[in-house]
Amino acid sequence: MDYKGYIKPRSNDDAPTNEDDHILSLQFSWKGLEKSVGTSFIGVSPEFVMALYTTCFLIGQEDNKVNLDTGGDIFGLNIKCYSMARGKIGTTHPEADSHYEE
Repeated sequence: MDYKGYIKPRSNDDAPTNEDDHILSLQFSWKGLEKSVGTSFIGVSPEFVMALYTTCFLIGQEDNKVNLDTGGDIFGLNIKCYSMARGKIGTTHPEADSHYEE
């Protein structure tokens, strides 16, 4: 993977990033293909990720707006869900829309 850099989430108040952040947006290329923006959770359990993605998928929307409160920061997220044939999860990933300090 060729790491291209960190991308700060869009915010109305330009909240600073710190060690309490649990969302990482970055640019990278993999095997010659560039991903302009990739977003990932940092420091959360696999159970949390599976529960969040499954719940959003079962709701049936491609775009699912949620707020993640980490106890110090609030992240506005859009959980993108794409299905495959016969209602199976194709891919699901978070997009960071905003970041606010409490």
